[in-house]
Amino acid sequence: MKVELLQPRASAIGPQNRGDIIDVSEAEAKRMIQAGQAMPVRSGAKPETATPKRKAEKASR
Repeated sequence: MKVELLQPRASAIGPQNRGDIIDVSEAEAKRMIQAGQAMPVRSGAKPETATPKRKAEKASR
């Protein structure tokens, strides 16, 4: 199950930072979510952006 980390943590493969999306077992994901360390990631969900996309400006001559 994929989760997004709310807190940094260290693992056997190295450090994992806040905001990283990692794949863990169902049991590990449930434990982390209940402890407030992660939140579930919906499959196929696009990451949120802080600002809307704008059309590129064209220079006038």
